[in-house]
Amino acid sequence: METTNYFSRYSDFKVRTKTRAIDEFNRLSREMNWKKGSRKYRSELSKFLESEFAVHFGTDATKLENWQGLCLELKIQNPIQSIKQCRKALAKVHVNLVDLVDSRRTGKEVKQFASQKALRKYTIETGKIFPKSAAKKDGFLKALLREIF
Repeated sequence: METTNYFSRYSDFKVRTKTRAIDEFNRLSREMNWKKGSRKYRSELSKFLESEFAVHFGTDATKLENWQGLCLELKIQNPIQSIKQCRKALAKVHVNLVDLVDSRRTGKEVKQFASQKALRKYTIETGKIFPKSAAKKDGFLKALLREIF
């Protein structure tokens, strides 16, 4: 598994590629003395998750193939022939974005929730919160972004 561009900035940090992304980030944050919840921690977490998503899912939201790949990964079975169709299909999917990023590293299937309410409950309970500012920048992430708070 390829490491992210984010981790490559820290040459002394040895990445464990099969470990959950958030666990690796937290390990790095301890080494860098970034206090959990601090402005620096939140800023770096946002950069990290954005970078990790880009490595695993791509950055070109204008390519149908990228959208189709994301739809397939999330078990959307209907043949998707356009980006608009994919966005519409993804609007019905409720997944935790941190878990989605982790799934590429761990190989674990992403849990889909029956409702936004169930996703919200899980996200708050686990603290797996993808920074809204990062998600809003990206076309793929924006399609999966759900109101949590």
